[in-house]
Amino acid sequence: MIRYGFIGGTQRGLKLIEELISKNYPPQFSVILKEDDHEEIKCYDEISELMKSVNINYSVKKKLVKEDYDLIKKSELDFLLVFGWRTLIDTSVNEHLKFGSVAAHHSLLPLYRGFAPMQWAIINGEKETGVTLFLINDGEVDSGKIIMQKRIPVLPDEYALDVYEKTTKSTIEICLEFFENYKGNKIKLTDQDESKATYCCKRTPEDGKIDWKKNSSEIYNLIRALAYPFTGAFCNLEDSCFYIRKAIQGESNKKKFTGIIPGRIIKISNEGIEVLCGNGTILIKEWENKSTGIVNCPSETLRSLSATLK
Repeated sequence: MIRYGFIGGTQRGLKLIEELISKNYPPQFSVILKEDDHEEIKCYDEISELMKSVNINYSVKKKLVKEDYDLIKKSELDFLLVFGWRTLIDTSVNEHLKFGSVAAHHSLLPLYRGFAPMQWAIINGEKETGVTLFLINDGEVDSGKIIMQKRIPVLPDEYALDVYEKTTKSTIEICLEFFENYKGNKIKLTDQDESKATYCCKRTPEDGKIDWKKNSSEIYNLIRALAYPFTGAFCNLEDSCFYIRKAIQGESNKKKFTGIIPGRIIKISNEGIEVLCGNGTILIKEWENKSTGIVNCPSETLRSLSATLK
């Protein structure tokens, strides 16, 4: 029997731990992440109910405290499984684990170490991302030995939810494979190539503000990366703030503009509103009013070609 503790949360963590329990890999205990207030999806209650249903001890918090580490040290675990957790784990706890602390990261390490790797990959226009299972060490963030990896293509018209679902599915697959390999003593570890390491800083909801002076490709990638289930890329029109839910690069990208006011609406149609960028245009097909929560096509209410998005 594999003895492990689950440290994590979010929707991905919920799906992973559900699958592990269904495959007869229940944790000895769980420390469940409490999501931030601004997040649209919060799963700590659902994970808590799951733990109750199978009589597994759990706690809900944002950071491990002394009592959690004391529990880990006395539980004679093979490893910790850390997924959907947002603060650093004290690596001294590894001395009390047979294998160590195992984490899943949504990039092909050593690329995109750090925060929000999937979103950053889409923002940067990457054509590929992936999932890496690795050991948490006491060095640089996300720099531990690689257990296994899986590559995931990112298509140019895919939004965050599309890539999110693919990475979640791949994480479950790779974790199940790891559990089977661990049982069979078939684990092979690989060092990361430090010369290829790249890093991602933390993102906040405010970082989603659209700069219409950028080119249409950059803005389109930002919209795709921050769409549901994330907060969303946003802009302002007069006194209202709007989250962009659906957009494509505009037909007017084929035209050469010599008179440009970034953010100016140049076309209104049944499809939406077309907006000038520093280079190219974006057709906004659906947005959400932050104050009212109303989601609609912008052209349903906006009729002026004098309007400028900020």
